[in-house]
Amino acid sequence: MRPATRASVMVAIILLTLTGLLLGGPALATPPVADTGGPLRLVLDDITPRVVTTGGPGALTVTGTLTNTGDTPVEDLVVRVQRGDPLETEGELRDALGGTAPTDAVAPQFVPVAGSLPPGGTAPVRLTVALRGDPQASLALVRTGVHELLVNVNGVPRGGARARLAAVRLLLPVLSLPGPAQEEPAATPFSLLYPITDTPRRISTVPGQTLLADDGLATSFAPGGRLDALLSAVEDHAPAGSPVRNALCLAVDPDLAQTAADMRGSYQVAVPGGVPTPGTGSEAARAWLERLMGLARDRCVIALPYADADLVALTRGGLGDTAAAAVSDGREVLATVLQTPLVPDVTWPADGLVDAPTLEVVSAAGTRALVLSADGLEPGRTRPAAGAVPIAGGPTSQFAVLTDPLLALAMSGPTSTDIPDARAGSAASASSPAGTGTPLATQDAIGTLAFRAATTSTTDGAPLVLAPPHDWAAGAPALLAAAGQLLDAGRLSPRGLDDVLTAGPPPGTPARPPVYPLDAGGREIPTAVITTIRATSDSLTDLRSAMVDGSGVGIGADEVLAPLLQGLVRPASVARRGQPDLSRDAAKTGATGVADLRAAVRVLEPPSPYSLGTSTAPLPLTVANGLPVTVRVQLDVASTAGLRVASIAPLEIPPLGRRQVSVDAEVTRSGQFTVAAAVRTPDGGLLGPPSRLRVRSTAYGTITVWLTASAGVMLVVLVARRILRRIRGARPPGPRGGGPAGPPPPGGGGGGG
Repeated sequence: MRPATRASVMVAIILLTLTGLLLGGPALATPPVADTGGPLRLVLDDITPRVVTTGGPGALTVTGTLTNTGDTPVEDLVVRVQRGDPLETEGELRDALGGTAPTDAVAPQFVPVAGSLPPGGTAPVRLTVALRGDPQASLALVRTGVHELLVNVNGVPRGGARARLAAVRLLLPVLSLPGPAQEEPAATPFSLLYPITDTPRRISTVPGQTLLADDGLATSFAPGGRLDALLSAVEDHAPAGSPVRNALCLAVDPDLAQTAADMRGSYQVAVPGGVPTPGTGSEAARAWLERLMGLARDRCVIALPYADADLVALTRGGLGDTAAAAVSDGREVLATVLQTPLVPDVTWPADGLVDAPTLEVVSAAGTRALVLSADGLEPGRTRPAAGAVPIAGGPTSQFAVLTDPLLALAMSGPTSTDIPDARAGSAASASSPAGTGTPLATQDAIGTLAFRAATTSTTDGAPLVLAPPHDWAAGAPALLAAAGQLLDAGRLSPRGLDDVLTAGPPPGTPARPPVYPLDAGGREIPTAVITTIRATSDSLTDLRSAMVDGSGVGIGADEVLAPLLQGLVRPASVARRGQPDLSRDAAKTGATGVADLRAAVRVLEPPSPYSLGTSTAPLPLTVANGLPVTVRVQLDVASTAGLRVASIAPLEIPPLGRRQVSVDAEVTRSGQFTVAAAVRTPDGGLLGPPSRLRVRSTAYGTITVWLTASAGVMLVVLVARRILRRIRGARPPGPRGGGPAGPPPPGGGGGGG
């Protein structure tokens, strides 16, 4: 065989081998089935146990619901739970989280689920399989470690062939099994950030009013609601003095805490196109906030940016000052509401990622420590999964406490960039509960935490930090319970995150510059939303220029604008990522609210036209101020053909009052005409909409009077001249000597004959 031919054959063999690995790894123990993409949807409600231990159940029980989402009946439905070998490396764990790890090391026999499932039909799924025993009838566990499970549903669509029609994959940690004692790894220091956030519901108003976009918080605060469940999970599975509580650090959205505090009184809920209605969650908010204050007392608590704002998007949009205020104001607001000290000078940005300009912004807001993903810093020769690291490019004292990106991935579920193309018969075609709102949402995180506990060794006591997504929705009880099991088993040891944040990086730790991945930019709040926020911010700055300090009705100018300035960032909340329409609507609502506030200062339109009887009669105008502070404004009355207006000095309008002004005007013609009158800030911005005033003049204007007078003078001159000429023409001529002339002599001649 020629060398070129042998090379071609070798390349073909390598490609075929790689293809085989991608299509499912080692040869299946049972005949492969075609994966049609599946007309069925399998949703798992629970698995027991979540962590396998010697003292736990000897069988795995899976419960869920199977739904036929297609238009064809499916018959002969069967299900089984199969598993892969224990995961040995981080690469294998990433494959498992991405859905591409093999799950056929042990594949028990299928068991029937339902005889037939019509389109739209549902069937309960409950399967119990022994943890140890015959591989044909159990999971045949023989080693501790973290295994990937696949709950595999097969069936026969009418007129088709047997195929895998639905599958769900998840991780199962095995801490111990009956048998000889095994050498346990050293305990890994562990901290858990516990985010408490929600989508901002508040609509910015002046102080003293609490207006929400909807009453969803009333349900969420009440027993059984999402926010109630977050606190209940801590109360039930991390009681005071427990190892889990000692490893826990609350990360709270200040806007959420402030909204709960203000809901304790009366509050209103906006009704589209209608009058706001009273809210129903005052008591639920009161009880929830008291519980939160109790959990936060004397514990590790950090403040998220106000409304959990997208700091990078704001900074990139030219709103660095707004982003800095979200950080600094957030700390102040949360400390005031919870009445407890916070871990100072700490910022946890969304996804644990910042770019260099945002790093400067949060530094200006007094941030010394950031909680960043290990993927958010340059890896150098190695990428540490834990520890405190100085940040290059920022202030010399600024550092990052690293969170484990693999744990974050396990919490949020794989993205499209994490998963290779799904192929027939592979685990990639299976769904995952990670990142969903189901009770099993944290199962992958539990498995990943167990894997990290067994394989991670940290120096200087640096903890492995688990940082769930800010908006996580479910699975907190199971996550805390599993963390408790790992702590009790000696696999983890609690380390207070506040201690790490206070101590900073060990001396000599090399600094690393921040990294902001390209795909992170795609998740940011849209530029159009930031543009609207910037315009609203400029409008508030212009309005502030008109407010007189120390002139409010029991409130200062800065206090009036504070809730509006804080509320600027609500449309840019991380909770609204992936919801561009809702984010744009929130930004428009904020802009409309500020526009309505500016419209409270305006010229009132009289019910009837002004009547001016003389050419220089004053024009009486009334300026109203609906704000609770005095405003200094410029009255702008446009001169028109027929009316000239003198310059007007700046005016001060009392809070919640009116002021009548006489404007010097000069009429240049009689008749009726319209004049535009508006109120502007000292910086020139228009406040209320221009008012159109009708003016009726019955007086002669200056030009008319001048023309009339001139015509009169000319008429007098002409009349006098005519009279004089007549007098002169009627008078007879007299003698030259001056005496009276006698009659002429007869005959007309002189002398005799």
